[in-house]
Amino acid sequence: MQKKSKQDLLRLIREAGVIGAGGAGFPTYKKLDATVEHVIANGAECEPLLQKDRESMLQRQDAFFRGLQILRDLTDAATVTVAVKKKNQDVVESFQPDLESNGFESLVYPDVYPAGDEYILVYEISGRLIPPGGIPLHVGCVVDNVETIVNVALAAEGKPVVDKFVTVCGAVAEPLTTVVPIGVSIADCLELAGGLTVDDPLILTGGIMMGGVTTDLSMPVGKNMGGIIALPRDHYLAKRKTQSQETYTRIGHGQCDQCSLCTELCPRYIMGYPIEPHRVMRTLLMTGEAKQRSSLWAQYCCECNVCSMIACPEMLDPKNICVDAKQVLRENELGRTEQELEVLFRDPHPARKGREIPIPTLITRLGLASYNRKAPFVSFDHWQPQRVTIPLNSHIGAPAKPVVSVGDTVQCGDVIATVDEQQLGCPAHASLDGQVTAVKANSIEITV
Repeated sequence: MQKKSKQDLLRLIREAGVIGAGGAGFPTYKKLDATVEHVIANGAECEPLLQKDRESMLQRQDAFFRGLQILRDLTDAATVTVAVKKKNQDVVESFQPDLESNGFESLVYPDVYPAGDEYILVYEISGRLIPPGGIPLHVGCVVDNVETIVNVALAAEGKPVVDKFVTVCGAVAEPLTTVVPIGVSIADCLELAGGLTVDDPLILTGGIMMGGVTTDLSMPVGKNMGGIIALPRDHYLAKRKTQSQETYTRIGHGQCDQCSLCTELCPRYIMGYPIEPHRVMRTLLMTGEAKQRSSLWAQYCCECNVCSMIACPEMLDPKNICVDAKQVLRENELGRTEQELEVLFRDPHPARKGREIPIPTLITRLGLASYNRKAPFVSFDHWQPQRVTIPLNSHIGAPAKPVVSVGDTVQCGDVIATVDEQQLGCPAHASLDGQVTAVKANSIEITV
């Protein structure tokens, strides 16, 4: 069989709709159109309770290693490293023959949060610090989630992204990890896990620390949603994550005593970046130019939530204050100058390792001990939902535009929305056979 050219492979990856499966949803074809020294497969599964990365490697091991080979070939990388946390050390141990035969390496990182931060993985593996506000490509690295790498291998065979590994856990009868069609509802996923064990749940989408929140059980699973975590509405985390901007701002204005623990435990601060949440908290007492200038200390916040959920002894919300401060910077087109960064960007803190947050500590502090249960892989090969709603905007870049109409009959894998070749983005595909029953600007509904 004739070997595909780099451009042919990148085209196939784009046409298959491959995006980052573990985060913001950056289109993978764009990331891989580069020459780098290091390819890093991110299987750290940073968020507690989730097991979808573990299972995507185990259940599709052959595709995972084919994907790693493709990434190496596309980028001419000298080193390919599979990064996991200690909780999944057994996975890389079972992979050892394949790792050795391909010349791949592995990194087993302690069970700490946020070990999956690509800034941390790049530093641990390459010894290089990504520039403030930069990306791994700036230091000769590509970092991709392990499920994304599986999808790259399938794309090279002409198979589009039509399903998603997801962990369903929390207040459910039987926590599990499974594969579901893209666009299936959260409600359907909860039923697969035996149903809810609470009457009025709040759903965390993606993860307990950085994930979103919803009460809408009809919300569809997108290509980058890795977790569905149900919690009682009166749970500590549910209350914290639904607090209004007016409330957390008012409380922070009156209660912050500038202890600076939020800064001392900030993962990006201890990596040497100019992010100091306690200084951002001071902006609650400021207006005008002073507020704008002090907001610069929020510019490189990665929104990991350590400051709010772990560090602050007053249970204030520095993370959201930083998010609001970054909005101030965008509105006023402000940012650090190169001269400022030369002074403020430092080497990693010598006590960095001692300030990482152990996952057991995180689970205990956040009241999740009763939900810290195994979520084993369960296959539902013969199950399908009656309806899916395919999101068209789950990736960074231009949303996909529908190319089907209500009443059209589609088959699983058919292209139902596209993005112009000159724009950053990926097409969307039908995830089951059925009829198009609704077409909206940001979604397409298909009913069996």
